Amino acid sequence: MAYLTFDIGTTALKSALIDEAGRMLALHTSEYALRTPQPDRAEMAPETYWRAAIEGARAVLTRSGRAPAEVAAIGFSSQGQSFVPLDRAGRPLHDVIVWVDNRAQAVADAWEAEWLSREEYHRISGYPGLPAGLTLFKIAWLAQHAPAAHRAWKFLCLPDYLIYRLTGETVTDRVIAQFSGLYDLRRGDWEPRLLAAAGIGPEQLPRLQEPGTVAGRLRPEAAAALGLPPGVPVCVGANDQIAGAVGAGNARPGIVTETTGTALALIATTETLLEDARLCVGRHAAPDACFAMAFTTTSAIVLKWLRDQCVPGQEYATFLAGVETIAPGCDGLTALPHFAGTGTPTYNPAVRGAFAGLTLAHTRAHLARAILEACACMLQECLEPIQAHGTHLDAIRSLGGAARSDLWLQIKADLLGIPVERPACPAAASLGAAILAATGVGHFGSIREGAEAWYRPARRFDPEASRFATYREVYDRYRALYTRLYGPRQC
Repeated sequence: MAYLTFDIGTTALKSALIDEAGRMLALHTSEYALRTPQPDRAEMAPETYWRAAIEGARAVLTRSGRAPAEVAAIGFSSQGQSFVPLDRAGRPLHDVIVWVDNRAQAVADAWEAEWLSREEYHRISGYPGLPAGLTLFKIAWLAQHAPAAHRAWKFLCLPDYLIYRLTGETVTDRVIAQFSGLYDLRRGDWEPRLLAAAGIGPEQLPRLQEPGTVAGRLRPEAAAALGLPPGVPVCVGANDQIAGAVGAGNARPGIVTETTGTALALIATTETLLEDARLCVGRHAAPDACFAMAFTTTSAIVLKWLRDQCVPGQEYATFLAGVETIAPGCDGLTALPHFAGTGTPTYNPAVRGAFAGLTLAHTRAHLARAILEACACMLQECLEPIQAHGTHLDAIRSLGGAARSDLWLQIKADLLGIPVERPACPAAASLGAAILAATGVGHFGSIREGAEAWYRPARRFDPEASRFATYREVYDRYRALYTRLYGPRQC
C-alpha cells in the first residue's frame, strides 16, 4: 500500500510516493517558471500543473518499483490563493493567477478605505490586513478587467483544479478555502458579503469538504495519463503550511513548525481561534484544533544575497565554514534582515535591511553569523504574540532547506530557550498530504493520530543555558536597532 501526493509549489510541483508506514519511497520535482507580463503580474498556464503531475506520478512509480495497483489514495498539499476560472466545459478562461501577483492592490486599498476595516476583516477571515494576493481581490479585479473570466462557471484554486481533472468533481478543502480570503471562519462557509462585493455567487465556488476526506475517484482517462488504475480515491488536502505542520506532527497544542526559506513562516496549533490582529488565524486540518500563523517577508534569502555578493553559487556548507568559530553575538555586529519590509508583528513594506556595529575586525563570517542570529530574532518576534496568549510551547520543528544547518538550529534553540527538532522526512508537506489521504481512506482514525504516528525526529537541539543571557542581549540589540531606525514594534 502506498500514497501518491502532489505538493503544488510556486516554482515546482513535488510528487511523492509514501508507504503505509510513512516512509518516503520516491520524490520527484517538476520545475516551472512563472510568467510575469508586467511587474505586478504572476501567471501560469493551467496545463503546466497537469503536465507536472503526470510527469511526477510516473516518475515516482518507476523509481519506487511499486505496482500502480498498490496506490491506495492520492493526496494534496498546495500553495494557497492561486486560482483559475473555468467555463462549463472545464476549459480555462484565464491563466492561473498566482498568489504572488499583486494586480489587485488598488482593489484591496479601495475596499479598506471605503467599507472593510482591518479589524472586521480579521474577524471574518483571520487575515491580518487585506493582502492584495488573496483570491478574493483578484476575482473582483477580473470584473473590471476581464469580464468574460469573471462570469466563470467555477473558480478553482490549484489543488481543486487538479482534483477536477482527476475526478470531474469541483470540491475544495476548508483550509484552502480559508486562505482564499472568501471564507467566514466562524460560520464555516463562504462569506456572502465578500462574494457580493466580488460580484460572484456561491454557485461559482467549489463544494466545501473537511481536509482528509474523499473528493471522488480517479476517472479512466486521468488514470491512463498518470499510469494508475481507475477508481483510486482522490482526497482533498490542505494549504502547504498546514500540510507541512501535519507532516511534522504539529496537530496538537504545544508544537510549532517553522519554515526558514525565502521568507519565514511559523504555524502554532492552538485550542481556539486567537483574537489577535497581529496573527493570521484559522481552523487547522486536524478537527477541534486551530492554528496561528506568523510570517516575515525575508529570511534565508538574505543569506543567499550575502553568498551571491561574495562567492556566487558556492555550496552553503562551504560558505558557512568557520562561522561556528565566531562567538555568539558576533562581537557586537547586528543585522536587520528586513530586505523587503516586515511581517509579524507589524507589517511595514517600507522597512529595509541594515548591518550595524561593523569594525575593521569583522569578517565575512561575522556577517553570515549576524544573519543567522537575526533570523532567530525574527522567529522570536513571531513567537511572542502567540506566547502572549498563554500558549505553552514544548518544541519547535524546523522545516525547509535551512533546517539542514546544525549551527542555525542550535542558534535558534539557544536564543528561544526552546528545543528545536529536525524532522526525519525532508518533505513534510508531502508527508502531511499522505497523512490526510491515508485518513480519508480509513488507514488512520483521525488526522491527529496519523500525524503522531508518522512523525519521526532526525535530531533534537536542546537550548544551552549558558548561552541564553548572551542571546537575550543579541535580541535586545536587534530590537533596539530596529527602534532607532523605524520606531517601536508591537510584540
